[in-house]
Amino acid sequence: MTQKPETTLATLALNEPHRITDLKGDAIIVSRLREIGFVRGEEVQVRGRMPFGEPLLVEIRGAVVALRKSEAACVRL
Repeated sequence: MTQKPETTLATLALNEPHRITDLKGDAIIVSRLREIGFVRGEEVQVRGRMPFGEPLLVEIRGAVVALRKSEAACVRL
C-alpha cells in the first residue's frame, strides 16, 4: 500500500481552502504559530508567494500573514 504524502501549508496551491489538522516541527515555531491563530480546525489559504517562493502569504481568520516555507511546513492539512 502506498502512503499519500502529507500535505502541508508549504505545498498548498494558491487559493485552495483547507483545514488545519495538526502542527508538527520545531517547538518554538509551533508555539508561535499557535499564538497567531494556527490551530486545529482553522481554515487557511495560501493567497500568494513572493519571488523565489517565499515568504508565503497565508490567510487565516480574515488576516493575511507572511510565513517562511520552513514555518508553513509545520502546518499539516
